[in-house]
Amino acid sequence: MTDVNPAFYSNTLHGTWKGRNDGGDPAVQRWHQRISTVNLMEELIPVAPAGRKSVALIGFACDEGVMRNGGRIGAKDGPLCFRQACGNLPVHFDDDMLLIDLGDIICETEAMEEAQAELANLVELALYYGYQPLVIGGGHEVTYGHYTGISKHVEEKDTIGIINFDAHFDLRNPGDGLANSGTGFFEIAKDCRADHKVFKYLAIGIQQNSNTRLLYKTAEELGAVYIPAGHFSVTHAPEVLSIIENFIRESTYVYLTIDLDVFASSAAPGVSAPAYSGLFPDPFFFKCLQLITSSKKVISMDIAEYNPLYDPEHVTAKLAAALAFHMISDQI
Repeated sequence: MTDVNPAFYSNTLHGTWKGRNDGGDPAVQRWHQRISTVNLMEELIPVAPAGRKSVALIGFACDEGVMRNGGRIGAKDGPLCFRQACGNLPVHFDDDMLLIDLGDIICETEAMEEAQAELANLVELALYYGYQPLVIGGGHEVTYGHYTGISKHVEEKDTIGIINFDAHFDLRNPGDGLANSGTGFFEIAKDCRADHKVFKYLAIGIQQNSNTRLLYKTAEELGAVYIPAGHFSVTHAPEVLSIIENFIRESTYVYLTIDLDVFASSAAPGVSAPAYSGLFPDPFFFKCLQLITSSKKVISMDIAEYNPLYDPEHVTAKLAAALAFHMISDQI
């Protein structure tokens, strides 16, 4: 079996993945027919075939960081509900693409930092065995563990460009206090500085009414690039696309993270920190997303802050599923 701490791990139960069955022909298959679950307490991660696109789904069932941050708890149930929303998605990726589910890293106590370390180890393992991870949160504290795993896998000379769709910078300095869902990118910047690496960070969808002046100053001091929510529109399409293209070009790899609170609450009510305004998942958004995913530089991805407790009509779950659908299918 894979070396995973049972205190921080839960395999995906049989029957979680389900949906309509129109037959076994690849042309009519749905995700629940293609995904293979792996119980890391009993099995090894299968080695991905060389030259074949392979994706490993990993849940991060934790919202300790959200609780520390004063947000609405419940995101720890996000991975399960996400899987249920994705089961019926039609397969629009290559017939020989491998899609596996490695289960969840869980955090049932206050030991968030230990859970992040376990996530880092599992992300590193998935990359080592030839998979592109797709991590589902959980709060946005997912990003620190996720990035750490990527960083442990790549060579020191490689540059990891972080593209974050988010209403918030998440650049708060935990100082002498505890890290939380709003400190992840500051922690990454601190690690980069200690390791003499470049901190490359592009935040898309930033809202002025969700970030203090200190956070804007911190972003400037750290050399972060950002696109305000009000500037993210077809009207400014050439500039927005150019910023994204240049950022990708200057990165060896891209780590893509989407915090669902970047969207207006009408489109994504089930999040830890809802906003009355924000981006809309319209054609321009998906054009920008495709620009990133089709670049061939995305090494790993995640979707954060889905909170099923505030999503009674499953609107946010369907949005998260649509995002995952494009994040995987648009790369082919």
